[in-house]
Amino acid sequence: MDISNQSDKSVTNMKVSKVSSLFVISLLALVASNTASAVVILGQGFRPDLGANFSISAVEGVDIGVNPLGLDGFNPKVNRDFEFDNSFGVSYDLGNGTLKDFGLGLYADANGVTRSTGLRINYDNLVSASSVSVLVQDFDIKAGKDKFFNPQKVEPVLLLIGANNTIFAKADPTALFSALTPVTALAGQATGDVWRIDFGKVLQNLNIADGEISGFILAADMAHGEKPNSDPYLLISIGNGIPAVPEADTYMVGLFGIGVALVSVKKLKKSRANVS
Repeated sequence: MDISNQSDKSVTNMKVSKVSSLFVISLLALVASNTASAVVILGQGFRPDLGANFSISAVEGVDIGVNPLGLDGFNPKVNRDFEFDNSFGVSYDLGNGTLKDFGLGLYADANGVTRSTGLRINYDNLVSASSVSVLVQDFDIKAGKDKFFNPQKVEPVLLLIGANNTIFAKADPTALFSALTPVTALAGQATGDVWRIDFGKVLQNLNIADGEISGFILAADMAHGEKPNSDPYLLISIGNGIPAVPEADTYMVGLFGIGVALVSVKKLKKSRANVS
């Protein structure tokens, strides 16, 4: 028996096995790298999870001075994982069913007209505006260092929508900047340029009292020298809004209903006692 020959074969098999394993690992890593950052199209509108009391839809042509709710005739889609994992953006409509993956920013259409993409959040019921906050990212600014947004990048605008699609408030970049709070720790998300926008603070900056809103639109500003195509920002998450406190009349109706129910229960108990 040639032991040395068998040993050489074993070593050769081990090397082949090792190379094969490395190939498989490299292949899996390549597949993972190609799929981890792939943009996911979520549709024109979607609901994030079962616990959310809102839905998200994509809009185009937002101009808070002229077309605050966006323009009809487009078919944008909400996307996820554009530039950053677990973030939401907009894939805007190029026509003929073609989409361009993007975030919240400015782009120039085929005719050279500047358009703004946006995300609209619609709550299931009216909520208190001051109860809402959102997380956004990628303005390319640093807390404590930059004095304002970078107009060469992108600047946000916020539109608060009241009942029946009425305009409750409009916030330009100036009203939004001081309402930003840097987020230094966020599970499963890169930080360093992540910000919380507190709507209560925005209302204070606008000198507007709190009130009920049905939703809001986040988009990109185009009134302060910003140019397409901008490097967009992204939406990370939206807080569930808190329903406004019912009016006194509503309380009275509720108390009356409770009173009727209590009387009915007492009558039922009395009739059962008489029968027994």
